[in-house]
Amino acid sequence: MDHSRPEIRARIRRRENPWANLVIGLTILGCGVIFWLDHLGRLDAREYLHWWPIALIAVGLAQLPQRQWVSSAIWLAVGSIFLLPLLGFPTISIFRIVGIWPLLYTAAGVALVMQALRSRAGRGGFNAVAVMAGNVRRLGSLEFTGGDAVAVMGACEIDLSAARLTGEAVIDVVAFWGGIEIRVPRGWRVVLNATTILGGLLDMTDPASDTAPQLVVRGSIIMGGVEVRHGAELPA
Repeated sequence: MDHSRPEIRARIRRRENPWANLVIGLTILGCGVIFWLDHLGRLDAREYLHWWPIALIAVGLAQLPQRQWVSSAIWLAVGSIFLLPLLGFPTISIFRIVGIWPLLYTAAGVALVMQALRSRAGRGGFNAVAVMAGNVRRLGSLEFTGGDAVAVMGACEIDLSAARLTGEAVIDVVAFWGGIEIRVPRGWRVVLNATTILGGLLDMTDPASDTAPQLVVRGSIIMGGVEVRHGAELPA
């Protein structure tokens, strides 16, 4: 496991998107400056703040360097919908905006395809798929190397309570109208780097030190949920 640690660390650093944080920070800073100058009577904040869709587009563009295609497409689409009327294009009806919900199915399909392309099958990891069904996987005390979990209108339960982790490992998840529960031993450090669209991502584990074994959970959650919690205490 040690020989793969630099590669995994590099992937984790790529998932820590500094561009999105920079865009959000500059947006908040810019709004503060505009409100302050408006308070001083130097300008009319309304003349500037109605361009707020540009911030959404900027956030979408900031996702591209990290290859977060699904979230980038959503941000860009929503920002463009509200920006086009400001540029003189016809106003889009709210009913048409609501009508773009099929894009969520497209996003789910893209996420599933990407999951299949980077599957760990045959490389020492587990692969759990639940489509309108349930899938329970319990890994023994062997060295944990990572895996994949896909839940489409179903549920996956991954029990790693008895697994051993000496370095770092990655679990790729896709939850579309489904749920994934991952149980880990105490002492593991959990890092969540998943894209969430109308879904939930919850870490119920206790804090761990920076030198603790690290589990990275990444992927896409669309109208579904992923939860990481501690498993049952094993007898000594």
